[in-house]
Amino acid sequence: MELSKMRKVIIFDLGGVLEVHNEIPFLNYIKSKFNLKEDIYPIYKEITYLRDIDKIDEHEFFKRFSKRININISEKEFYDTYYKNYVKQNFNVLNFIKKELFGKYELFIFSNNSRIHIRKFKQVTNFEKLFNKCIYSYDIKVKKPDIKFFKRGLKLIKHSGSECIFFDDQLKSKENSQKVGIKFIQYKNLNKLKKDLNF
Repeated sequence: MELSKMRKVIIFDLGGVLEVHNEIPFLNYIKSKFNLKEDIYPIYKEITYLRDIDKIDEHEFFKRFSKRININISEKEFYDTYYKNYVKQNFNVLNFIKKELFGKYELFIFSNNSRIHIRKFKQVTNFEKLFNKCIYSYDIKVKKPDIKFFKRGLKLIKHSGSECIFFDDQLKSKENSQKVGIKFIQYKNLNKLKKDLNF
């Protein structure tokens, strides 16, 4: 039996699937602009983690990051540059969901994300209307691949793992999502997504 007929709940990751954040090129831009020699990615990820579980907001994130790497840039320029030049929406995937999946399946999002990312995405397109519920790390205060994310997420969407297919571009989510019964499939591109769902 086709997988999409066996399981009627489809969960999508957001970053890397519905929207691409090119963090490494952005950080390389920052390094080049300010002539930085050190590897700033670990610092960025450390502070991003706090933002993604809602320990700090976007303003505190900017304040801490700019101070740690000692750069003189306005918060507005920092964010404007990032969202204008280094973030891209996958409208082809969103359109596929709208045309082929919406109304036929229960659709959800399980995403490590921040309030500013979601706010900016909503300004581009009202993507949340396609989904029954969106579960974000900043709401439940834990990030994938922690198994607590999947346990809390399933409780919030009121489904068992055995009912769900989960598409995530990151393999690190595979082990713990499968431990709670979810069928994990790594997202690569739209064509593979269609093939995985037998379209």
